Amino acid sequence: MKLPALKEIIEERKTKAIDSLSDSYAKNRLPLEEYERLVEYISKVESERELVVVEKIVAEHGKDEKPVYDDDDDDDEDEPESGYVRSSRSTGNVAILSDRTFSGPLKSGTEVVSILGGASITVRKADLAKRQTTLNVVSILSDIVVYVESGIRVRNKAIPLLGSSSVNRKVNTQAQHDEPELVIKGIALLGSVNVKLMKEER
Repeated sequence: MKLPALKEIIEERKTKAIDSLSDSYAKNRLPLEEYERLVEYISKVESERELVVVEKIVAEHGKDEKPVYDDDDDDDEDEPESGYVRSSRSTGNVAILSDRTFSGPLKSGTEVVSILGGASITVRKADLAKRQTTLNVVSILSDIVVYVESGIRVRNKAIPLLGSSSVNRKVNTQAQHDEPELVIKGIALLGSVNVKLMKEER
């Protein structure tokens, strides 16, 4: 008797999650492609464990947007170590049950979410703001690898929860003080967020 009741509760929570996503989409908090991907993923969820992860992602999209990040301000002592920097300029990129690659100009506040898949992000000096750019990542049962051009300074603040978050030693040893800085924030839940030099990509 408990199983049907649990299934009914899960279906009800899935419906609420989709309704919340629809509201976020209506308020232009996420692009159509991301909305469709998340709704498709939610419809396939069968366990409460997966549902908890989904609800956290949905809750993140439902939050009110924070002030635009100031690229000219190096002082982030008041920021949470893993907190997102959301702005009206931020863009979302999602990979669900698939592998995707991302490259090109990177706006501060850009989000990359990978669920049960993988994401490869290539970052060159020309892609970053002059001083500091923040990249938000969410890796859930997935691997996100950020390949950076030699010289870029990197601070990886992504928090691993039963996962890993690291910066290759060569990235730090070849970083140059006068080059742009990339700050990575977010979470690796049963997944990984790793930073490597571009030449290590192949």
